[in-house]
Amino acid sequence: MGNARLTQTIWKLIQSPAVIFLIALTVRLWAAFQLVPAKAWQHFYGYNEFARIAWAVVSGYGYSSPWANTPLAPTAVEPPIYSYLLAGIFKVAGAYSYRSLWIAVVLNGLLSALIAVLILRIGRRDFGRSVGVLAAWVWSCWLYEAVVAIRLWESSLAALLLTVALLWLPRLADSSRTSAWVLFGVLAGVAGLTNTTLLAVFPFFWAWLAVLCRHRGHICGKRLTASVGAFVLLLAPWTIRNYTVFHRLMPVRDNFGLELWLGNHEEPPGHFDNDFPILNPATYNRLGEIRFMEQKRETALQFLRQHPQEFLHRSLRRVFLFWTAPEGSAWPWVCLLAWLGLALALRNRKTNALPNAVVMVMFPLVYYITHTYDTYRHPIEPVILLLASYALMQVGEAVGRRLRDTSSTRIASD
Repeated sequence: MGNARLTQTIWKLIQSPAVIFLIALTVRLWAAFQLVPAKAWQHFYGYNEFARIAWAVVSGYGYSSPWANTPLAPTAVEPPIYSYLLAGIFKVAGAYSYRSLWIAVVLNGLLSALIAVLILRIGRRDFGRSVGVLAAWVWSCWLYEAVVAIRLWESSLAALLLTVALLWLPRLADSSRTSAWVLFGVLAGVAGLTNTTLLAVFPFFWAWLAVLCRHRGHICGKRLTASVGAFVLLLAPWTIRNYTVFHRLMPVRDNFGLELWLGNHEEPPGHFDNDFPILNPATYNRLGEIRFMEQKRETALQFLRQHPQEFLHRSLRRVFLFWTAPEGSAWPWVCLLAWLGLALALRNRKTNALPNAVVMVMFPLVYYITHTYDTYRHPIEPVILLLASYALMQVGEAVGRRLRDTSSTRIASD
């Protein structure tokens, strides 16, 4: 009786959102205490575009100067949300100060720890309680996730916004409140102004909502229009700012040409020190931001036209790297399980699996054709861990059934 009560208590603790949040936060703070004191500049402030822009904002130069040794001129290299968030921290605690760094790192840790709770809720709703618990604990305890989460970057905020959207979507399909749909549009706008790649998934989320509403016999055309309208209205001020400053239409960022060039030029991938502004800003300073981005885009497009097979080879390599980096980690197996989990969820006709499929398919596309890096995958890693956990549970259940059937057959034959 005592053992059963102890087991029940442990299980309650394991699936407790508060316990999961505290464990996730503890792991992230531990990682911060290991990294921040020794490597505050090298791994956090150094070469950080968001921090540089935040410094320019609080110094009175406006949203400008993403790289050191470049003119204090307006920029659209990065989306604005995280830069202004850092600017607020710099305003309170000092630009490039040690205290500001700790505030930003702890904030990222808090956002990432909150994601663990959302993973638990989404997994429990869509795939079963055990899946949610497993995925939430992996997210909470995996040191890799903790280290990536506390970087001075928008990754944790982007991951949180996407996870909130996935939690919200099924509820929204049954909601008749226009205000809820408008808030979802606001969420989409904030997400796009935080990580521009997220703009690739939200149109498909709205399409899924429209199909689901029609399937359930709901009329949601006006609410859907209101949601998309809120999204457009939220993006509009930044788009207008960019048009006013640069005299051309750019909804959020202007750096696609540079990103395309980074992965597609005559030198081998990864060799870009001749012109990359972090290392050598001479060309950027001479041409200015817009002409520099245009030149890089034209150089990359010329490479694509002259070397289509090489572009295909590099793109396939980027597909592989996106799902397997960093080298020597468990990510190749985790991502393989995630794709298996997605296939199983779709086969089992789990309706809520379709938004996960959108994330898995649409989010990485831009990185396949430009360039990729170990941490670019972080915003969708909650989805990956959920699907991988579902695959593990499904395989485990299948093996368990097979063993029970085999055992029953042997007993019957005896």
